[in-house]
Amino acid sequence: MDLVTFPLLAFTPGIFWLWFFIRRAVYRPAPPRLLVETFLLGMVSTIPAGIINAIFVDDSVLNDTASLASVAHGMLFIVGPAEETCKFLAVRLLAYRSPYFDEPGDGLVYSTAASLGFASLENLLYILQFGPAVMVVRAPLSTAGHVVMGSIWGYALGEQVRAGKRRAWQTLAGIAGGAIAHGFFNVMVFAYPPAAIVLVFGGVSWTLGRFAWARRSSPFRYRRNYPSIECPNCGQSITIISRYCRFCGVPVAGPQARDGDLICSYCGHHNRNDARFCIQCGDRLLR
Repeated sequence: MDLVTFPLLAFTPGIFWLWFFIRRAVYRPAPPRLLVETFLLGMVSTIPAGIINAIFVDDSVLNDTASLASVAHGMLFIVGPAEETCKFLAVRLLAYRSPYFDEPGDGLVYSTAASLGFASLENLLYILQFGPAVMVVRAPLSTAGHVVMGSIWGYALGEQVRAGKRRAWQTLAGIAGGAIAHGFFNVMVFAYPPAAIVLVFGGVSWTLGRFAWARRSSPFRYRRNYPSIECPNCGQSITIISRYCRFCGVPVAGPQARDGDLICSYCGHHNRNDARFCIQCGDRLLR
């Protein structure tokens, strides 16, 4: 029974928060496959982060008798930087290199996916160590907290996409900001839990504001990519939503409109007839 219950308890909050935040990306939703792969890479990123924490963080920091100074040192200088850097790499090594990473909101979308993958596996490890009761606090706070911290460097990546320039200093500043917020949150959990609650709720509000900024800044805000198809009668290119060919007048609506390649109206690349995104430019193909 635990083989089903424990993973369900661990991953349900992450899936909920993923749905909650990702649905804010309305103009060009992320391809589901890339989103899942980023989530899985976020899970994998817990391994190097855990190794770094195990090597450099003294076990005494995790005890109730630990001093505030030792906790602050461990969380601000080791745990926060290690975990946020590993989550960042989960995005930088895959999603950031794909043609689908091309609008400001993508930094937030994929940082959210990686952060929730990290948090979900971390939830499972905590459940195995401390029991299911630990999720009473982790589900609403720590899981959402990972999103907030990741959104800081995710916003930095999105700002670079908006500006059309890669700025190393901006990326490093984003990671540093996420690491500081992460460490500070962990310290507040130890020293004064109500402050950690306020930090998370304030952070969620800030993150939602960044998603609103991304929608306003999206280059796809006013663009709709309705691909073209070849008329089955004359072979001319016509928009997929056309009911009649504008060249020969033959009706083309219905099943025949789904036959043949879909020609991206943005870059002109030919895609499979069941494609949802152009494999050349990454633009979403509408019907």
